[in-house]
Amino acid sequence: MRVARTLFVVLVYLTIGVSGRSFDLPAVARETEPAPQTAGEYDNLEAVLDTASGQIVIEFFPKDAPRHVESFVKNARDGAYDGTTFHRVVKNALIQGGDPLSKNPRDRARYGTGGLNAGIPDEVNKNKHVPGAVSCVLQSVRAGSSDVKPGTSGSQFFIILNASTAQSNLDSIFTVFGRVVEGMDVASSISTSPASAAGVATERIEIKKVTIREKTPTVEQMKAIRITIETSLGNIKLQLLPESAPLTSRAFVRYAKAGLYDGTTFFRVSQKYFLEVGYLEDWPQDSSNRKRQFSLWPVAAEKSNAKQERGTVSMRVAPDGTTSWYFFITSKDNPALDGKHVAFAKVAEGMDVVDKIADAEVDGDKPKQRVEIKKISLQ
Repeated sequence: MRVARTLFVVLVYLTIGVSGRSFDLPAVARETEPAPQTAGEYDNLEAVLDTASGQIVIEFFPKDAPRHVESFVKNARDGAYDGTTFHRVVKNALIQGGDPLSKNPRDRARYGTGGLNAGIPDEVNKNKHVPGAVSCVLQSVRAGSSDVKPGTSGSQFFIILNASTAQSNLDSIFTVFGRVVEGMDVASSISTSPASAAGVATERIEIKKVTIREKTPTVEQMKAIRITIETSLGNIKLQLLPESAPLTSRAFVRYAKAGLYDGTTFFRVSQKYFLEVGYLEDWPQDSSNRKRQFSLWPVAAEKSNAKQERGTVSMRVAPDGTTSWYFFITSKDNPALDGKHVAFAKVAEGMDVVDKIADAEVDGDKPKQRVEIKKISLQ
């Protein structure tokens, strides 16, 4: 019996191109059934993928893709992913897994054809196929075709590692139901595994186990975390305020843990009121971060009642009402900023270092001296 192939070959073309070619996928009708009432129960869950190459942690989008999240969580709890593999890879572009057939090495010829058509309606949403996106796989109309059948997703998923100009085609067809919050380096490493010209992994890259757990670190765990910012002018120690801004505090912890801020600078010193960090172009040219993949996603701004007092640490709120990875330390009480940005931590030690940075000679609001963040450590 002939089994239709999945869309992976199309994904290869869309992501990295072949001989300059690209494919515009056809628009398809979408089902508009009401979201399941249980979507809220997944808000505080995440998936931990223990792989042969390391750990990948995925956060879900239950409000945007409730049925896909529900299906993934159920499959994980049932052990459906345990022992499967990332059976297709494109170097520094994407990895694909979740096919139950990949549990059996003797079924290699059929890898990529299993676990589809689970009866899940398409849930195309606002989330884009940018680095870190976790999306569904759809079945092709027929073997070798670049057209896909709507509503044919199942257990298979792919993780985007590198956006391209063709990625908008994916946005209009496939359902992004989560994002990688830890382990992008692991996913990138998996993508460089040996593969055939069609992207089929020639070595077994096993997903040993997928565990569903409460989002980590929890509020209680974050209360105990102590953060040290090692700068070229001395150390600053922070204490998190997770009860007032749990999502923002957790995002900061994850970015710091990933090393995102290492090698950046205090790029903005504004009238001795605040000192800002987060301009990634300030990484040194020889920084390994310039070759790494990071999952950088906006977070809805939380309402924090903490005042913009001396020593407060806040994530900057963008005009669209989200925060990213830009944060600032208030060096002088600034009530005009109260409620406008998300306070998530306070300086516990090192205000003398903050004052040194605040006193830096500036050109406009850019320090003339490079004040570098050498490393942010968590204990």
